[in-house]
Amino acid sequence: MSSHSEADPTGQTGAIARYPSKFPSYPIEGTGTGLKAPLVTNTVPGEKAETPEGASPSEKYKAPAFNTDDLESQKHLQPQYYPQGPGQNPQQIFYERPFKPFKRQRAVHWYGWFIVVAWVCSFFFYMGIRIVHTIGPLGPYIPYGIVLLLVEILGATTVISYGMNLLYLPLTEKFRMDEDGLPVVDMPYHVRVLVPCYKEDIDILRRTLTAAHEADLPKGCQRTIYLCDDGKDPEKRKWIASMGPDFVYVSGRKRPPGEMNGKSGNLNNCLQQLYPDEYDIPLNEVACVFDADQTALKEFFVKTLPLFDAGDDVGMVLSPQCFHNLNLHEDIFNHSNIHFWEYMQPGYDTLGFISCTGTNFLVRCKAVREAGWSPQYTMTEDFALGMEMKKAQWHCRYVQAYLAIGEAPDQIRNCFQQRSRWTKGHFQIMFNPKVSPLFQQELSMGMRLMYSTGVWSYMVAAISTPFYTIIPLVTIWIGVFPIIINFWLALGLTIYATFTQLLLYYVRTPRHLESLWFANIANQLLWWSYVKACWRTIITKIMGSTITFKATAKGGSKMKDSALRDIWLACVAFILLAVSIAIGIWELIDGAQIFSPLLISVLWATYNIIAPYLLIHYALFGKGIFLHLMCRICMLITFGAGAAAVGLMWAVKENDYRHAREFSGGAYQSHEIGVLFRHLKSAARSTGF
Repeated sequence: MSSHSEADPTGQTGAIARYPSKFPSYPIEGTGTGLKAPLVTNTVPGEKAETPEGASPSEKYKAPAFNTDDLESQKHLQPQYYPQGPGQNPQQIFYERPFKPFKRQRAVHWYGWFIVVAWVCSFFFYMGIRIVHTIGPLGPYIPYGIVLLLVEILGATTVISYGMNLLYLPLTEKFRMDEDGLPVVDMPYHVRVLVPCYKEDIDILRRTLTAAHEADLPKGCQRTIYLCDDGKDPEKRKWIASMGPDFVYVSGRKRPPGEMNGKSGNLNNCLQQLYPDEYDIPLNEVACVFDADQTALKEFFVKTLPLFDAGDDVGMVLSPQCFHNLNLHEDIFNHSNIHFWEYMQPGYDTLGFISCTGTNFLVRCKAVREAGWSPQYTMTEDFALGMEMKKAQWHCRYVQAYLAIGEAPDQIRNCFQQRSRWTKGHFQIMFNPKVSPLFQQELSMGMRLMYSTGVWSYMVAAISTPFYTIIPLVTIWIGVFPIIINFWLALGLTIYATFTQLLLYYVRTPRHLESLWFANIANQLLWWSYVKACWRTIITKIMGSTITFKATAKGGSKMKDSALRDIWLACVAFILLAVSIAIGIWELIDGAQIFSPLLISVLWATYNIIAPYLLIHYALFGKGIFLHLMCRICMLITFGAGAAAVGLMWAVKENDYRHAREFSGGAYQSHEIGVLFRHLKSAARSTGF
């Protein structure tokens, strides 16, 4: 399996570091080949027309239909391309052949099964201990303990949903190779490369389109590249006109007011011109979508197109994403998404779950039409497209290789805006009964649950992150700890925490460990975005308004807005946690019980302070060697504080819990570990009360 987590000696990471020769420096200036691109102005599909010089950018530039050269003779046919034989022209073969169904291949991942089964057993063992031994003696604080127990159960549901992806390993067939080392494909695929854009810089688009044009194709295949310009930029039109006959400029659609998803509308405008409703789409017609900043490797198509040959019902081929401006050792927003690309997506592949990710993917055009084209009812059209294709009984393949490189948002405002858009899109789908996966009869119950796990994980993070942040503060200041600590708790928690960490931090290479830790950090940073996205979706649903799509700024158009609106809550959390840690340590030095929930809470607060600290550090100092160093230190502190807190459970003796229950729920007297009550009692004594 390929990975983009390797670093070169300069500290750069990603595909450029590993494949420098495969990412040439495409010229920023230049006029290309000087050939005229096939632009179509206000014509019906099939008509070709030269674009007049100085044409208004409001004119419509259409994509000629896929079968423009022979519309009438091919009307209503169902062409099925057959593997070309000696002397045959693959473009002329139009006879039927037996349908070839896709047969998914996978292997049992024995370690995955072991760790998941062990985790399930440890969870039920721990839950039994929590219910029997740690709640009853809390007295008046039993509700507090029950709420914590319920939050723990919520978190466990996300752990098991992640663990399901570790049970099997995908198997990919070996490609047949020709004498030139290129794979042999069963169909002469025509790849329609679609690059949607709005106001992106031409410099960024030039690299994307040039790389897609220069990538190798299997023999017998063709490609046409379409720049789908919603910005109606005359400079882009002139540039495409100079690039040659393989490039087509598509623009001029009228965007409806309050359009929810401009990208989907842009793609559909091109696809529906390519494939008029009155014509059947042959299986060799494939669309490939690249975001404006995604630069393909030379082997992109030769490693993706052959996967369609596994079955006529293979409708999509996905590939992971990586970024040229990302250092994996400073990835506090988890842009690398290693846990998703390297562990979840392969698991999805084995389970038949389609999780489209919006760029660097190929789709049969027949499949996307049957799915209703690119969905426009949500801001996350990629996720919705995967669900619609699954409903239409199409299959998906996943390439475990990084075949394109893009640009990750690195400004805090852009990062939060991107994640907010993803979250809102998932909530839009879930809260719409017409498209909610829970109510889709075409999906099995297992698939309905899987398509609901994204929203569920957002909701769990939005609940658990602030709750776990508050608990140590309540203990340090008031002296109330929501768990009775005893031998059984120490035993159950040690076993359960061990298997939880083994499951969540299972890696096939040690280099991924840090990236999986960043996934946890990002989740702690983004919980407030999840809350706002849920609230915004509910309000717009009640008010009948629309959430509009905001693209992530790239290149010279990056947003310069202040990050204050995104980091204020992290600043508040950091201050509260830092003050609490300092006072907790002072109280321990001043004579408070050491082996008690006070010290455990200090360690817990130390664990919680890491994420807000890293965000504040990033806002103040940006990326660089200092952030790299602090991320390494913070990762060690995180694991150390967690292990120490669990270990302390064994050091607290059970007979220490038989004090009076005032303020403490039977665990400790508040004046022994609670800062406020301890000093209130001292003040009362000094004044004679």
